Amino acid sequence: MKTLTAITISIGDELLSGKTLDSNNAFISKQLDLIGIAVSKKMIIGDVPQDIMEALDWAFAQADVVTLTGGLGPTHDDITKSVLCDYFDVGLKIYPDLLENLKERFARRGFKFSESNASQAEYPENAILLDNPLGTAQGMHIQHKGKHLFVMAGVPREMEIVTTGQIIPILSNLTQKSISKIDIHSIGVPESTLYELSKPVLDAYPNLKIAYLPKQGMVTIRVSFPSVSTMADQTLADEIYTKIRDLKPKNIYGRDEELLPILIGKLLVEKQATVATAESCTGGLIASLITDISGSSDYFQTGYVTYANETKMKLLGVQEQTLIEHGAVSETTVSEMLQGTLDKSAADYAIAVSGVAGPTGGTEEKPVGTVYIGVADRSRQNIRRFQFGNNRILNKEMSAFSALNMLRLLLEEAHS
Repeated sequence: MKTLTAITISIGDELLSGKTLDSNNAFISKQLDLIGIAVSKKMIIGDVPQDIMEALDWAFAQADVVTLTGGLGPTHDDITKSVLCDYFDVGLKIYPDLLENLKERFARRGFKFSESNASQAEYPENAILLDNPLGTAQGMHIQHKGKHLFVMAGVPREMEIVTTGQIIPILSNLTQKSISKIDIHSIGVPESTLYELSKPVLDAYPNLKIAYLPKQGMVTIRVSFPSVSTMADQTLADEIYTKIRDLKPKNIYGRDEELLPILIGKLLVEKQATVATAESCTGGLIASLITDISGSSDYFQTGYVTYANETKMKLLGVQEQTLIEHGAVSETTVSEMLQGTLDKSAADYAIAVSGVAGPTGGTEEKPVGTVYIGVADRSRQNIRRFQFGNNRILNKEMSAFSALNMLRLLLEEAHS
């Protein structure tokens, strides 16, 4: 077996116009990387037959594996199957079982079955079908001169299930090696600082592939290495994570799927505790992040969005004199928001945030990006001032994640 290379192609005029974000290529690349198949190039093309055929020529000339997403629907602009027939000089084959399943599916939902929908049961003669349990467009595997073409619907959730359930198992049997990886998550540390801190640790290990992935004031270190065995891979990943986390435990908080909202939920469940939020500049984003996690009703008590000063006073009991003397964006106001949240709710922990999200509203003393974030339990408070940037959306996101990290530290401190 040899090391395989891949090229991913997405089809759709909506992708070229920017109306739809191409997330498919990114997902496919990540899955291929996990089994040691490197994606050398990515391409986005429109719904033009000649462009699709030229893209296939170009991709087959350079890679062993080609993925194609989009254009498998029943409407006139879904041309992928007809182009593939022309490219490979084959006809369409109808699958009676698929056709009957389609008719039954439409009948169950009370929809009329039209002739255009019958095309969802037709596929190029040289294609091996890949089951798509979430939609009507089946995936396809076509072998061509020793190369592999995989074709999928452009709907992300359908593409994802065909990729992980069908394509990856096929390719895993063809690859020379598989790759293990660990994602190490941090917040509040610049990428350059994290690189300088982690480099001596990671340099001590051979055959590691390192990537630093920054996003929203956070950086993920992705460490990949050739797989040996499940136990050996897990031991190495655990060792690397422990050494990196010990460099800066207040900022390096989790690994792999252990993102902050998930980690917060896990810690609260372990303590059998609940949390409530009081948000000004984040507008409910913190509560949204917490409740994005299934099962969060076990530990999320309530959320107050007290954007205006009047609601800070009415809902949380913030003193008018505090707002006059210190302003809404202040340590004192956030302190009273924390206390009010605990008093008004039955929660064990509270988060409170108030700041200048921007791009207007800043002063010399409190420029745009100034945010006070506090966390508390029934016996103590921890409040910090942050200075973010000028981008309103990024300021809200960074404030929300910084608040979750502060709660994480408070929970871990109480746990220890």
